[in-house]
Amino acid sequence: MPADAVGVVHVNVEQLLGSQLVKKHALPQIEAALQGKEAQQVLTALGLDLLKDVSSLTFAATGPDKGVLAIAGKFNLEKVHATAAAVAQNKKDELKLTKAGTKDVYEMTKDGKTIYAAFPDETTLVASTARDSVTRALEGKTDKADPDLADTVAAIDNKQSLWAAFVMTPDLKRVLASRPDAKNMARNLMSLKSGSLGITVTDAIAVAIDAHTTDARAAGDLTDQANQAKNLLQGIGALNEEIAPFTNEIARTMEISKQKTSVSIKFKISADVVEQGIKKIPKQ
Repeated sequence: MPADAVGVVHVNVEQLLGSQLVKKHALPQIEAALQGKEAQQVLTALGLDLLKDVSSLTFAATGPDKGVLAIAGKFNLEKVHATAAAVAQNKKDELKLTKAGTKDVYEMTKDGKTIYAAFPDETTLVASTARDSVTRALEGKTDKADPDLADTVAAIDNKQSLWAAFVMTPDLKRVLASRPDAKNMARNLMSLKSGSLGITVTDAIAVAIDAHTTDARAAGDLTDQANQAKNLLQGIGALNEEIAPFTNEIARTMEISKQKTSVSIKFKISADVVEQGIKKIPKQ
């Protein structure tokens, strides 16, 4: 994780694709999308099966439209390099092959923007708009990340299907506090240090939200607001029969807890309610 990272998003691709919900309702569409002639040619040339070889995606954001992407999986580096070399011969303006020490670095340019990518080893692909971020990964150099962000990430359950963690920077606080709809929460925003969101997909969906503040009072205020939101969900369900199964389920299963300066919110959407929602989605 880069020292200047302000947020991290992780997708457990292997767990997600193996979940009952995705296998039943999304996997057929994903498989169909990958059956296109062009997609198959590229994947075959790379020696890559996206549904079997990619295990996770992790993106560390370092600013607006900036960051480092790491893809974990199994890669055939010989095939990848051979394919890249062939493309670079025909499209020199779009792909260049360079070196960082003994490692290959791929420079892909489109619409004036360049993305740098490389393999530190056979199980990891690293990509970024900053070459330095890629070369540091190749050299195995790591810096200490923001301690609040590092602590938040360390506490996250990696078995979740996907999770995101962020740290509240001064710039982000100023942007949020300037929004008209956030003025009433300005003091709480100023007291928020970091937070995380985790989603676990099986045949049902489980959500976990954690917020870490600088003082107990702000944590208490956030707890009160969460309880108000829970009551609001129950009211919304009474007014709208279409979404009532979801709002009622969330309110019924929601657990809100406060521990010193942190607030935790958890809720679940059962398999039955998920199925109800999927049936309401218009079929194309």
